[in-house]
Amino acid sequence: MSLNGLQLHLYDSDFIDKPPDYMNTTVFHFEPDELEQTLDILNAAIRNHRCWFDKLHTAMLCNLPFPDDILNETAHTRCQFGQWYYGSVSDTIRAFKEYTELEACHRFMHDNARDLANKCRAGEAILAQDYQPFLENQHHLIDLLNKLHDMLIEHQYCFDALTGAINRKSISLLLEQSFESVKRYKHPFSVAMVDADHFKSINDTYGHIVGDQVLKNISMFLRRSLRKTDCVGRYGGEEFIVLMPETEQAVAFKVMDHCRQQLSSQEIDVGKEKISVTVSIGVSCLLPEDDDAWLSVKRADFALYRAKDEGRNRVRESLDGKTGEV
Repeated sequence: MSLNGLQLHLYDSDFIDKPPDYMNTTVFHFEPDELEQTLDILNAAIRNHRCWFDKLHTAMLCNLPFPDDILNETAHTRCQFGQWYYGSVSDTIRAFKEYTELEACHRFMHDNARDLANKCRAGEAILAQDYQPFLENQHHLIDLLNKLHDMLIEHQYCFDALTGAINRKSISLLLEQSFESVKRYKHPFSVAMVDADHFKSINDTYGHIVGDQVLKNISMFLRRSLRKTDCVGRYGGEEFIVLMPETEQAVAFKVMDHCRQQLSSQEIDVGKEKISVTVSIGVSCLLPEDDDAWLSVKRADFALYRAKDEGRNRVRESLDGKTGEV
């Protein structure tokens, strides 16, 4: 799921080992609005290339001049889709194999079209063996664009629209899957609950637009600061949940406390002034002997409530891994 902004690199060889193979699944982290923008670009690319095909065929059949977006050798980088593709596309989008396949397919199609146009201009006949690869590539390009579009639509339903964090339904599935792995392999797995301090007061003082920006900033900060294998989800309201595979509870405590300190030093521009936001955090771990995965969340919640009761802007960890007591 490159990213600009603060990178904490909190995990090093002294803290944690590389996650085992069963945890090496891709976790996609989208920026807010990134999915919507990419879907709009892909929809436009499908429409625009169909129009482009029509222009090519019309010029070939009707002996009309070929436009520059067919004849230019850099046309594949100058069309709207090409500008996006070779521009600032996030690593999350680049991780899709369909994105990688699109580059060669799109360039080959433009090269083929230019060759066909030049043959027409030279008065040469277009042979089936020349035209057929272009036609097949044309169809393949549209198929790839549609496939990437559909995959992003599926991912859209997995993420919170406001913050870009994974939504609660997706967190639930990941937590259940992780719990089965913990029971089987006995690897450590920690859970952290993160809550924005005095969030109601922020909404009341500055308005809900600022409140939304605060949630976006917290989500973005956590997703940029933690490992790619860690999952940041919006649990509800101003509360986030972090799933941390291959992480002992004591290590998770140190990592989340570092995050808390760094986050409290960030300033959010709210117009005439800048504000700082703090968070309270509760940390627990999945235990193989637990009856279900959600006991770890309950323990993290208890720890979070203790952090709140003790004055906020602090991290507390579960003291009893079995009963949910802290």
